[in-house]
Amino acid sequence: MSLESVADRLWAIRLKSDPMAASLMGFHDHDAELADFSEEAIEGHTSALRSVLADAEAIDSVTLDQKDQITRDLAIHQAEVTSQAYEGRYLLGAVDTYTGAATGLLLGISSLSATNAEQSQAYADRWQEVPRFLDQVLQLNRAEIARDRPPARIVTERVINMIDGYLDTAIEDDLFVKATLHDGASDAQRDEVTQIASEVIRPAYAAYRNALTDEVVPIAKQNDRVGLTYNSDGDAVYEKLIHMYTSLPAEPQELHDYGLADATEHLPDEWSEVGERALGISDISTLFDRLRNDPELSYESADEMVDHARTTVERGWAAIDGWFGARPESPCDVVEVPQAIAKDLPPAYYMTPSSDGSRPGQYFLNTHDPPSRKRFNYESIHFHEAIPGHHFDRSLSMELENIPEFRKRFPAFAMAEGWGLYSERLADEMGLYSSDMDRLGMLSADAWRAGRLVVDTGMHYMGWSRQRAIDWFVEWTPIPLPVIEQEVDRYIGMPGQALSYKVGQREIFRLRAGAEKTLGDRFVIADFHDAVLTSGGMTLPLLGRVVEDWAQGRAT
Repeated sequence: MSLESVADRLWAIRLKSDPMAASLMGFHDHDAELADFSEEAIEGHTSALRSVLADAEAIDSVTLDQKDQITRDLAIHQAEVTSQAYEGRYLLGAVDTYTGAATGLLLGISSLSATNAEQSQAYADRWQEVPRFLDQVLQLNRAEIARDRPPARIVTERVINMIDGYLDTAIEDDLFVKATLHDGASDAQRDEVTQIASEVIRPAYAAYRNALTDEVVPIAKQNDRVGLTYNSDGDAVYEKLIHMYTSLPAEPQELHDYGLADATEHLPDEWSEVGERALGISDISTLFDRLRNDPELSYESADEMVDHARTTVERGWAAIDGWFGARPESPCDVVEVPQAIAKDLPPAYYMTPSSDGSRPGQYFLNTHDPPSRKRFNYESIHFHEAIPGHHFDRSLSMELENIPEFRKRFPAFAMAEGWGLYSERLADEMGLYSSDMDRLGMLSADAWRAGRLVVDTGMHYMGWSRQRAIDWFVEWTPIPLPVIEQEVDRYIGMPGQALSYKVGQREIFRLRAGAEKTLGDRFVIADFHDAVLTSGGMTLPLLGRVVEDWAQGRAT
């Protein structure tokens, strides 16, 4: 079996199993389809992934060059963790605002836009499948409950709120209608899609929402028992999620201790130093109280938030010379999260450009309730999500040539989120922060991600309550309480993902220090960044191998 065949089959499985993602990525053979969550389909995908895994493992890596070795190893990793997720069903039945299938469709639709009449018709046909899709999602939810894996009540309620936000939207502003109609669509086409939205999609979402209210909320986990450890197989599932999101055999206690040390031992000196310069405050509790509660530090409007984001992204792009050789061809647009679904979503997220060129990179900024959002936090968020953060690591990967498609879109959680967090510190080296107040935002973001290690392992491994996780964030970060609550609920609903940020950042800084030691005066920061970013997304062990080989090659 050839490596090319293995890579092609793995990519075909991904497109077939997630047709919505295929459309968003710019591959349109499945535009009229939605994911099939029937037992037959799940077993089919699992079997296909096991076959890919066996064939990839059978290829002798000694005969391969570095590029093909990476392809083989990544195919093994992706086929292994994805087949395990299908077999264990521990991701398919999620009730979550971000990773749940029902809410994921609402998220994805925000970036979908038909470009011609053929696509419009295909999308319209796809939406006819929404009732079937949501019924299968509900069956998965019920199966998870039957296996003693009930979701947390607080997260279920946030999902209901998100669906209510969609259902309350005026039909002329319906997310599905806007995504389906291409420029120049006729009145008849608009009428057809509007009818589908009002008579097919919305009733299906209302029925799913009512089922969550009637069946799931009454038996969902209460706030004192939100973690996976309270499920019958929760510890085993959490172990697999740690591996999936970090690509390392990390122990939860080790991760917990690392986050705790970073937030409570390493960062306080920086807080005192920068706080004194910015506000004349060196006492951390006093500083946090000021940052969290001073209304003068808040945004006044959504327009102010968007303007700040766009000027910061532009400033980041203007400073790239000398820090990067490679750079994305695609622009990075700042886009507001649709207000219909914004209330229960994170402050920001990034959407990679489509391969067909129909959509640039999109930095989604959540502008819900601007007065609750502190301006000093946001430059670090902009650098993380846009430039030099995710727009670089994800768009550069997507634009690479002569590597298989699955590698261009490889879900490199720890590398990607580690790069985003590394970029926040890199932006300070580049002189991009506007003031010491904005550097406090950088420290806040670092403490935030260290806290993710603490509270994710705290809840899912140690059995912390939701309130204990919130209280920890209040003590060790200046994040506003509404954002803390939303973020803690995010970790409750998607266990393990929060671990990827600090773990990845630590590895990138470790590799940089190693390269600096190996190369001495010959170390060039732009070349290091290109070494990290120009082979595509990878697991952390593979990234380490690539960067260390690069440094050794330059040293000889």
